[in-house]
Amino acid sequence: MSELSSMRVLVVDDTEANIDILIETLGDDYKVAVAMDGESALEDIKRNPPDLILLDIMMPDMDGYEVCKKLKGMEETGDIPVIFLTSLTKEGDEAKGLGLGAIDYITKPFNPELVKARVRNHLELKHHKNHLEELVHAKTLEIVEHQQMEYQLRSAKEKMESELNIASQIQNSFLPSTFPAFPDHSGFDLFALMTPAREVGGDFYDFFLLDDEILVLIIADVSDKSIPAALYMMVSRTMFRSLSRQIKSPAKVLAEANNLICEENDTGMFITAFLAYYNVNNGKLIFANAGHHPAMLIGSNGISRGISRQHGMALGIMPKIAYKEDGIQLEAGQTIFLYTDGVTEALSPDRELFGTERLHNLLNQSCELDLARLLTTINTTLKEFQQGKQFDDITMLALKKIR
Repeated sequence: MSELSSMRVLVVDDTEANIDILIETLGDDYKVAVAMDGESALEDIKRNPPDLILLDIMMPDMDGYEVCKKLKGMEETGDIPVIFLTSLTKEGDEAKGLGLGAIDYITKPFNPELVKARVRNHLELKHHKNHLEELVHAKTLEIVEHQQMEYQLRSAKEKMESELNIASQIQNSFLPSTFPAFPDHSGFDLFALMTPAREVGGDFYDFFLLDDEILVLIIADVSDKSIPAALYMMVSRTMFRSLSRQIKSPAKVLAEANNLICEENDTGMFITAFLAYYNVNNGKLIFANAGHHPAMLIGSNGISRGISRQHGMALGIMPKIAYKEDGIQLEAGQTIFLYTDGVTEALSPDRELFGTERLHNLLNQSCELDLARLLTTINTTLKEFQQGKQFDDITMLALKKIR
């Protein structure tokens, strides 16, 4: 925690008892400031922007929602992470707060250990993100300025490799990697893996339960393989999580994500994405596709086939695109297989594509394997095919209905 001790946390709450609890909980670890109403909070933030804001919702004159809206509407304060504090429990309260740009939601009465953990996680994330952006900027300048000097280039390369390893660890921490992912749900199996072409990659996958019934599956590919693409990937993953919790339609989530990406897409990057909502109780899979490769269905007989098409162009190219939805009923023993183009577009030393036909054959031959061994087998086969010269990220996600 020593590297975070200089970070400033602003507590905004009109109840002294709540303030006392939060100061006692956080005061030993961070610099804690206090504001007891929205106007005072905004003035304090303008004078001395904090690293994180704990914001009460129910306050007189100006409530927390309005304070958050004002903060996110100003360039100098829009990136400050906000965690809402509230006793509100009605359906939609959390979605409203997240929709305004908050990153988290803590309900009252406070659990001090939960507050500590949430604050620590978000401050660490901010610290790592800021540090990574600083490293990217600093090292890019260093390489440009010293490109004619062999010794400096060699030194910069060694340092960059070390920093990329750190970046790789941070990126990997964003992807769910604990399997079995949902041990309390015996009706399905799930496995995923990503092998970046470089230390950090632009691919990502994600999965999470919206509630006891709906499991969200995402696989996406950012159009680059650099550190900026890795940052883009992390921001996009957070965006997809937030939108999926607010919008219960894969097609509408893709449409809103596309509009958000197009608003400030100065990098020219775009994202292909496949998004699905899986009902863990009845096996219904609803999905939409933004310029991504079609998903594959592996039948209980071991025969695989494509089940989706591209429902619209990639995200970030053109705003106000409407996406379509498809659905399929999974039966016991059937598997949905999602992948990025690093699989089918893998190249041999003779410049031959691995291709869709080889992938189908490999899926058919390996259908008896559990999902972890299936994806590992495909990954190993691709490494052998490319003979150590991987040019693109390889990412796969598979879901099998058990019963």
